[in-house]
Amino acid sequence: MRTSHVAPAASLLALSLILAVPATAAPAADTAPPQLHSITFDRSSVAVSGLQTQFVGVRVRLTDETGVQPIDYQASQELASPYLRFNASLNSFVLLRLAEGTAQDGIWTGSIPVTSAWSGKIEPVGIYAMDQTLTPANTLDVDPRTVVDTPSIQVQSSHRPMIDMTFSPEPLPKGKPVVQKIRAWDATTGKPWPNLSFKLSMDNGCVEPGSVWTARTGANGTYQRTLSAANAQWLQCAWVPGVNQPTMPEPPTKIASDGGHVRTERYSVNATLAAKSVKAGTNVNINGGIKPNYVKGKLVQLQRLYADKTWRKVGTATVRASGRFTLVATPPGRATYSYRVYAPGDYAVVGGLSKVFTIRGT
Repeated sequence: MRTSHVAPAASLLALSLILAVPATAAPAADTAPPQLHSITFDRSSVAVSGLQTQFVGVRVRLTDETGVQPIDYQASQELASPYLRFNASLNSFVLLRLAEGTAQDGIWTGSIPVTSAWSGKIEPVGIYAMDQTLTPANTLDVDPRTVVDTPSIQVQSSHRPMIDMTFSPEPLPKGKPVVQKIRAWDATTGKPWPNLSFKLSMDNGCVEPGSVWTARTGANGTYQRTLSAANAQWLQCAWVPGVNQPTMPEPPTKIASDGGHVRTERYSVNATLAAKSVKAGTNVNINGGIKPNYVKGKLVQLQRLYADKTWRKVGTATVRASGRFTLVATPPGRATYSYRVYAPGDYAVVGGLSKVFTIRGT
């Protein structure tokens, strides 16, 4: 039997044709961040007063090869996408969500909560957006004013409610309860704000969803409660709520807020004179230190007792890394003057005073 060469020849021809066809190249990886094309507001001015919240609509066009990634706000990671950030002290960013088009080329919208916490010219100063590339995501994080023409909102505000929080006693002895007091007033008139509803929380509830209590000021614009020793160790916070963004219930919109820890230490201040008697108009160095001494850069004050029995600041000095400082006193005339050094309190430590000392001008 003869062996046929037709089939092998056909197979070789087919193989050569397959090898002759170039392989299809893999698509290039997306290495570019989302691109910003425009930002528009639905109005340019707002008048707001008291407890009002008014919303200004915003539209942002973003494009990206793989698509912009929507991420809800997560307090534990401080992450969201995409969002606009504003030059404002409270409610400084607005979350955007896709309203038209696609994740690759779409219009992302949001509602800017404008309250009496804002005043003057408010404009976007940051935009953040992640794309859907996974390893890792490409990120847009720029000042939009450097990329596109940006709009602004002129806010006219009045009668903002203000609150502050104090504790008594401070410094708090270990293991003791403390009285927490909230004071509320009208920023325009300065008068107490009675019957003002506000929120209270502590610990994690101050920075992420947690236990929140509603309270109300009395006829004199104040509210107080006693915290147990167990609760006094945690961060405490209070705020006057506004209306939350429809796309972002957390963090809540706030019109005013205050918070802090109960302080358990007081500054201890010592001061030593280079001379106790000098010619009038001559400088005298006062060297001293404060404890706790982890306050490099803190300002301490030199105060002098005046004839009307009031203490007034007559000099300042910066605390060095060692906790030491040097002040300069200048007795103005031929008399004996009383001085003291004051270390103002801050969020961690109650303010403290040195002993009173005298310098005689001759």
